[in-house]
Amino acid sequence: MTETNADTREALRGVPMFAALDAAAVERIIRACRVRRCDAGQILFTDGGEAREFFVLLEGRVKVYKLSPGGEQQILHHYGPGRTFAEAAVLAGGTYPAYAEAVDGCRLLAVPARRIHDLVGESPDLALGMLAGMAAKLHEFATLIEALSLKDVPARLATELLDEADAAGGDDFRLAVSKSELAARIAAAPATLSRALGKLAHAGVIAVEGRHVRILDRAQLEQLAG
Repeated sequence: MTETNADTREALRGVPMFAALDAAAVERIIRACRVRRCDAGQILFTDGGEAREFFVLLEGRVKVYKLSPGGEQQILHHYGPGRTFAEAAVLAGGTYPAYAEAVDGCRLLAVPARRIHDLVGESPDLALGMLAGMAAKLHEFATLIEALSLKDVPARLATELLDEADAAGGDDFRLAVSKSELAARIAAAPATLSRALGKLAHAGVIAVEGRHVRILDRAQLEQLAG
């Protein structure tokens, strides 16, 4: 490992997967792993690549996505600090099922596949934490599938805007992602997203200026989101 410090240890303690571990178990994980730093736009792994490690995101943001035959992105998840990803692929001993890309500068803890089984054997609480984490991801995927199959673009957009507002702690916020990424997240063409935003603004539900959004009628937006 190239980097060990109190910040890394503290960050691990805040990750639900590792929250129940004692200090000695956390130290064993740190010794078995390495810290990676990635620039914005750097690819962490590719769809079909050998699943050699999973990741704990310490700083920055990462998006996980699939590519359509035409090369368009369908964003599956955006992850921020304290989240883990790719652990299911590593535990299954197979390949990564999607692409992962740094949205901005990131610091990650890479947990090698060859050590994870030993770590689980040494710390049974880690196995329970991983199961809980994967159960949460299954719920996220179920929600995504429901949205894509049962909701139209305006409803998906309304849901995303409400989620962004909740994450920002208020109805006046800056989008955490670009509009092109927001379009990919709701499986819409950029032009379709622009029209949907324009209709919401014209109806007095939101005000939009660049990436700055202000929700003017939350009740109507919630009704649209279903």
